[in-house]
Amino acid sequence: MLNRISKIIFFIVVIELCLGGGGKLTAIGPVSFRMILFVLAMALSALHLIRKKELSKNYQKLISFFTVTIFIGLFVGWLNNNPTSLIWEDVKPLLYFFMLIFFALVIHQKEIGRVAKIYQTGSLIIALLFIATLMIIHLDFVPFLSFYSLTEHTQEFFYRGQLTFFYKGFLFLGVGTIFFLFSNTKKKYDFAFFLVSAIVLSVTRGLLFALVITLSAYFISQQKYVLSIIPLMLAFLVVVWGNKITISLSRTLDSVKSERPYEKSNPDLFGGRAYSDEGRVQQIKEVSERLSVSSVLVGHGFGNGIPARKVHMEIAYLEVFHKQGIIGLLFWLTIAGSIHLAYRKSNLSAEAKSFYYSSLFVFVESATNQFFNNPIGMSVLLISLVSLTELKKQP
Repeated sequence: MLNRISKIIFFIVVIELCLGGGGKLTAIGPVSFRMILFVLAMALSALHLIRKKELSKNYQKLISFFTVTIFIGLFVGWLNNNPTSLIWEDVKPLLYFFMLIFFALVIHQKEIGRVAKIYQTGSLIIALLFIATLMIIHLDFVPFLSFYSLTEHTQEFFYRGQLTFFYKGFLFLGVGTIFFLFSNTKKKYDFAFFLVSAIVLSVTRGLLFALVITLSAYFISQQKYVLSIIPLMLAFLVVVWGNKITISLSRTLDSVKSERPYEKSNPDLFGGRAYSDEGRVQQIKEVSERLSVSSVLVGHGFGNGIPARKVHMEIAYLEVFHKQGIIGLLFWLTIAGSIHLAYRKSNLSAEAKSFYYSSLFVFVESATNQFFNNPIGMSVLLISLVSLTELKKQP
């Protein structure tokens, strides 16, 4: 009975992660559905452990390492008199790492294939809803400003001028693309093309950059060096020209709609890409200005922001380094190494490749946005680690 309930909760958890973005769409006050599922998962994990179900030593070591890094961040934050409220804001998303216990106890061979199906189906649903929303907006059934007013308070959406928008759950557009490309699904290339088209329509350079870098890494691993050049060139173009294309398209759309009463706004409305790029550069500068011997090692502690970002920074690696130093980065390097080692020991099947390269995608994407250190990206990494461990080579 316990196993059955645990599996049901597990699949609900995966579906909610895939579709729910940052989790705030289902929040009632400070409590979200994701938090409730987390508590349920932890309670079920406790019951499994009480019933003598063992957690492997490898997982125990990772959880212990994680716990130590959290306590160091808390202690340094306390020493620096960082605001308690900001310390909690930093620690809260990181606590999701303890879901590794639940995933390790619940995921077996049968669950792995179903997770892949959820990723694929969920990514298609997100893409369909996104494109349908764009059509509703640009066919003038709903004014853009009305859509903005309806969604802005959720903090789940970021806007690309009057052109389009980004939803935190779009990370799974890239994950879904990878799972389709490595699958045996009929018309898998059509589905992958559809998902990539949605990424392009969202004008999210970070997602596109991470995806092409991931594909390039795959081609290099297969010694298909010529094929790897194509995504590398595309990645270069995205970095160099992506911002100019975004602003140009936004201005064009603004000029087309400027005659309408509700459209008298700046073409970079609600978050231009140039502003975003400048923001990242400013954050790097402010972090570098605050470096010291101790901060390089253990950071400034949780709750210690910078003038440009009092709480979370856009670059995940930068935030970890600023608040937890090299020790924090070393922990996430350990997670990456564990995933790589699990993949090397796996059966190297299509499923194994999907989980491995989706993890690589999350790590690359985290260079421009905060993903591996929040539940959305962290869940992909943790589920991949457990799934790859389960997909062992046959003796």
